[in-house]
Amino acid sequence: MDGISRSEDEVCPICKLDTYMNPSMRFLINTECYHKMCESCVDKIYSQGPAPCPYPSCGKTLRKNRFKRQLFSDVRVEREVDVRKRVAKVFNRRQEEFASLKDYNDYLEEVETAIFNLVNKVDVEATEARLEAYEAANAQAIAANASLQSREAENAKLMQNLEEERRRQQRTSALEESLAEQELKREVERKVIKELATAKEGEAESAVRKAFAAAQKTVQLKKSSARRSGRQTPAVSFEDTALSMIQSKSATNATRDDLPYDPLEGEEYINDLYTVRDHYYDPFLDNIENSQQAIASGFGVKNVYEQVLFEAFLGLGCLIENEKSRHDAVVAN
Repeated sequence: MDGISRSEDEVCPICKLDTYMNPSMRFLINTECYHKMCESCVDKIYSQGPAPCPYPSCGKTLRKNRFKRQLFSDVRVEREVDVRKRVAKVFNRRQEEFASLKDYNDYLEEVETAIFNLVNKVDVEATEARLEAYEAANAQAIAANASLQSREAENAKLMQNLEEERRRQQRTSALEESLAEQELKREVERKVIKELATAKEGEAESAVRKAFAAAQKTVQLKKSSARRSGRQTPAVSFEDTALSMIQSKSATNATRDDLPYDPLEGEEYINDLYTVRDHYYDPFLDNIENSQQAIASGFGVKNVYEQVLFEAFLGLGCLIENEKSRHDAVVAN
């Protein structure tokens, strides 16, 4: 151990063993005196029943079932939290039980006084006697309020689970809508480009309308399939999209960025997580976008930016533990 400094947290004050020699060592404290010792010492001293605390000048009788892991690094904070939990189980009246706000504030002051006395060891015996007397006199009301708090906690947990499920379904729906939107838009673009490739001069609008009619038939089939599966396919204004291509640029130079595309009708999925810039530094995408093949096919690099950011931010708000539980349940079945 030469040259290695050891803090009190690393050495058991009873057996003098440390975490350097035993990395798996765990320290426990007892709520009677909050003196710390290792788990092995607790087993050796208290496995046969109650025994005095081995700390010098303590002398309190400890029981094994009262030992626990320390949650806070400062034992004073640990002790105050435990005192507050204990007092709150007795003084558990609610504001609606009082005739006025002043009466409720006086009650809270009495509770805080009891907590202060127990934490700072002021009039401990008198405070303990007052707690016992209050608990005996109000046992029925204390039990009723404890039951009510338990039901409220269960309801809060249920609401949390429902909210988590709603968010999960919302993320799934948003992803499905995004994929369906992109697929339908590509279908229109493919048909428009195909028709324009063989259209004669001056027949561009007629060719677009013909392409729109063919794409619309495909969309209707997808909508029918989605309704049968219980999903809603986003409604897309294909005709306006295609005609805007002709009006804004010639069809051979049109790109996806030129399409004033309105993918949804009714309630819209609003993105408030990020902003898509018009351009990011990416030589690979820049070379593709400027190629003749990309221009002819209607490729737009901004759509790539949107998709990548959408997928990157899709997991926000996702509760990993719940997703892992669902995955483990599926694997188990």
